[in-house]
Amino acid sequence: MKRVLFARYVRGAIQAWMVLALPCAMVISASALAASPPGEYGGLEEIVVTAEKRESTVQATPIAMTALSAGDLTQENITSIQDLVGAIPGISLRTAGPGQTEYEMRGLASSGGSVATVGFYLDETPLSASAVALNGRTVIDADLFDLNRTEILRGPQGTLYGAGSMGGTIKLVTNPPKLHTLEGAAEVDASQTTGGSTNGHGSLMLNIPIGEIAALRFVTTDKYISGFIHRYVIAPGQFPFPTNYGNCGAYYCTRGDVQDAPVAQDHANSNIERFISSRASLLVQPSDALSITGNVMYQRIDADGYNNYQAPPNNEAIYQPYDIKEPYYDSFHLFSLKVSYDMSFANLTSASSYWKRDVYQSTDSTEALQNIFNYTQFVPNLYEDNDTTWQLAQELRLTSRGEGDFQWVGGLYYSNLHSGYITKNQTVGFVTTPACPYGDGPSAGHCPVADQFTYGATAGYNPEGIMFNDNNPNILNQKAIFGEASYKLMPTLKLTAGMRFYKFNISNQANQRGLGTASGNATPTIDSASGSNTSLLPKVNLSYEPSADLTVYSTVSKGSRPGGVNLPIPLNPNGFYYCGGPAPGTIYAGGSGPSYLTSQPSYYAPDDIWSIEMGEKARFDDRRFTVNADVYFVKWHNIQQLIVLSCGYPYNTNVGDAKTYGPEIEMAAKVTDAITVDLSGAYTQAYISAPKDTPGLPITAGTRVTSIPKYTGNLAVNYESMFQDYKMTFRLAESYVGPVFDTAYYAETLGSYGLMDFRMGVGKEAWTASLFGTNLTNKHAGLTIDNTVFAWQQPTITRVSTNQPRTIGIAFETKF
Repeated sequence: MKRVLFARYVRGAIQAWMVLALPCAMVISASALAASPPGEYGGLEEIVVTAEKRESTVQATPIAMTALSAGDLTQENITSIQDLVGAIPGISLRTAGPGQTEYEMRGLASSGGSVATVGFYLDETPLSASAVALNGRTVIDADLFDLNRTEILRGPQGTLYGAGSMGGTIKLVTNPPKLHTLEGAAEVDASQTTGGSTNGHGSLMLNIPIGEIAALRFVTTDKYISGFIHRYVIAPGQFPFPTNYGNCGAYYCTRGDVQDAPVAQDHANSNIERFISSRASLLVQPSDALSITGNVMYQRIDADGYNNYQAPPNNEAIYQPYDIKEPYYDSFHLFSLKVSYDMSFANLTSASSYWKRDVYQSTDSTEALQNIFNYTQFVPNLYEDNDTTWQLAQELRLTSRGEGDFQWVGGLYYSNLHSGYITKNQTVGFVTTPACPYGDGPSAGHCPVADQFTYGATAGYNPEGIMFNDNNPNILNQKAIFGEASYKLMPTLKLTAGMRFYKFNISNQANQRGLGTASGNATPTIDSASGSNTSLLPKVNLSYEPSADLTVYSTVSKGSRPGGVNLPIPLNPNGFYYCGGPAPGTIYAGGSGPSYLTSQPSYYAPDDIWSIEMGEKARFDDRRFTVNADVYFVKWHNIQQLIVLSCGYPYNTNVGDAKTYGPEIEMAAKVTDAITVDLSGAYTQAYISAPKDTPGLPITAGTRVTSIPKYTGNLAVNYESMFQDYKMTFRLAESYVGPVFDTAYYAETLGSYGLMDFRMGVGKEAWTASLFGTNLTNKHAGLTIDNTVFAWQQPTITRVSTNQPRTIGIAFETKF
C-alpha cells in the first residue's frame, strides 16, 4: 500500500511539474534569462553550500533553502539562532529564553513527541536530541562568531539528514583552520536595553599554523545580557488568594489581583543572562588526499530567570508570595573528529562525535501547588529539575567526485542517545490542618490538606513532605543506511532519487515517589516502557536548468521521526493525586468533562509526512535580481501531540492527521550599485484534518496546528558605498510574524507583531565601527505560552515568553 501511495505521489508530482513548471521555465528563459555573465558592476553575492553533501551554490541547489554568510549575520544583527526566525521565511519557534528554544518549519510543530521536527547540525554533528527530559526538544544557543555560513534547508531532509529532519534542517558551518596562515579577529560591543541595563559582548579568533601540515583555530566569546523582567515579591501575608473555585475542574479559576498587592521587594532585571563559549579546531593534512579535523567545544549559559512574564496581569512581570529565584544553567561539551580521504573516484568521510549537555532549571511552584492541591494557604515550593543528555554518533559516507552526468552519495549512520532528568520537589513546614473540601477525610485519600504530608495519601508515611521526586533515564538508539543519486537525462534535465532506511529502539525507566505519584507517599514506584520501529524515507527530485540563471524543480519526499515513551501518570485510585476516576481534577485541560484518562499510554508511535514541492530559482538583469519561490503541500500522518490533563500531568499520544501547505518567496534586488533590497515571506496553512476519537481531547477537524504563524515576512534595505578609503554601510529591516494559535491550560491566540532593526557602520581596511539597534519600536511580543512540559498547566497563571525590548549599542570589529 505504501509503495502504491508513493508511486501515485511521484506520478502526480511529475505531471504537475510538466504542466506548471515547464511552461513557466520556457517563458522566463525566452524572455529574460539569456545565459550571460554578470554585468559590469557585478551581481548579487553567491554563497557556496553543502546542503547535498557536496559543494554547490544556493541557486544551483534544487531545494528550498536559504544561506547566510558571516557578513550577512553581522549586518543583519543576527547574534543567535533565534534571530534567524525573523529573517528566514517559513520558520517558527517555541521559546522560554536562552537555551530553551525549539524550531519548526512549514507548519510541523514540535509541541508533541520527544524528537524535534527540525534537524540541527553544527558542522557534521547532529545536535537535535530526543528528550523525554522536561527541557523538551530544545537545542543549544550556539555562538555564531567566526561562522562561515548558516544553511536553512526547508522541507523533509530525511534522506541525507535522517529522522527528525522532516520539517527541515538548520546547519551551522564554522570556519575551518587555515594552513600556512597566521590571522585573527576580534569583536566587542556594548548596548543599553530599555527597561533593563547595559549589555556587553566580546569575541576573539586566532588561527595559528603549526608546521607545514597542521593549523589550530581558536574561538572564544563572552556575553552579558541585561535582564528586563521585574520579579515582585508581595509583602508577607498579603498575596491575594485565587477565586472562583471548581468552575474549571478542581482548580481555582481566577488569580487574585496581584498587581495591586503591596510589594515588599522589586527584583529588576531578574532574567540576566551570562554566556561563555570556546571552541578549538585542529587540522592535520599530511597530504592533499587526507585531512583530519578534531574539534572541542564548551559553552555555558547562566540565567537568573526566564524571558517570560505572568498572565494575568500581563504587565511583563513575575509576582510571588515568597522570594524564590528561578535560575537556569545550561552547559554543553562537544568532541568531534572528521576524517576525509580522496579516493580519486570518490571522497570518503568519517564523522564521529560525542556531546553532553547538562541543564538545571527551576520554577517557583508555590501558586501552582496551592491551586492543584487546593491548599488553604501558600506554602513556599521550588521545583528543581536536572536534565542530562549525551549522544555518541557516527556517520560514514562515500561521495562521488567530478562533474559528470551521474553523481551519488551513500553511507551508514549510528547514534546512541541517553537523556533523562532528576527532579526534586518537596514542601515542609505546614502549621495548620484545614478542613477537607471533599468531606471524606484524609483516610479516603482524596483530601489535599497538611495531613497528607504526615500520613501520606494512603497509609504510607511521608515525613519529608515529598511532592514529586523522579529519576528518569531514557535511551534512544538509531541505525540507518542511506543513499542518493542523480543523473542528467538531458544536459538541462536532472533526476535525483534517494532512500534512507532507519530503525530506532527507545526505552525508559522511571523511579518516582511523593504525593504526586502512584503511591501517594514516600514509597518508590518503579515503572518502565519501551518501543521500536523502522521506516523507509524515499525522495524523488526532478530539476530543469535551461540556463545558469534559472532552475525549476519538483520534489516528492517522505519524512519521519521516532516514536517515544511516556512518563508514568498516577492512575492509582488509592492515592489522592491521580488522573483517572471520578474525582475532580481529572478532565483534559481545556476540554469539557467528564472525560477521564483510564489507562497509561506508555508508548506512542512515529509520525511521518509526505511532501510535494515545486519551486524555481531565477536571476535577472545580469544577476542583480533574484527570485526564489516555491509552493508545497504536506500530509502529516499520526501526529505526536502533547496532551495536558487538568490534574497537572502531561502525556504524548498520536492524535490523527494534519495538512500544511503554502507558498514561500525570497527576492533580492541590487537597485543601484550601492542599494540592495531584500524581501521574503511565507504563508503557512496548517490544520488538523482528521483527528482521532480521543475522549475529552479538545481537537476537532479544522483546528490550527499550535505555535505556527499563518504569515511571516521580512523587508530590508541595504546601503553600501565607498567614500574615499572608507566603506559606509547601512541596513534597515522590518520582520513580521502573524497571529499564533497556542495552548497552555486553555487555548489562546497570540497577537501578530513586527520588529524593526538597523545597523550603520564605517570601516577602513581591517576595522569596522558600527551603531546598531534592535526592536526600535520597543514592541513587547508574546512569543510562546508555557512552551515546555516543565511548565505547570493551570488556569490561574500562564507564562508568556517575550522578546528583548529596544536595545541600542555600538560595536567594533577588527581583523589582523
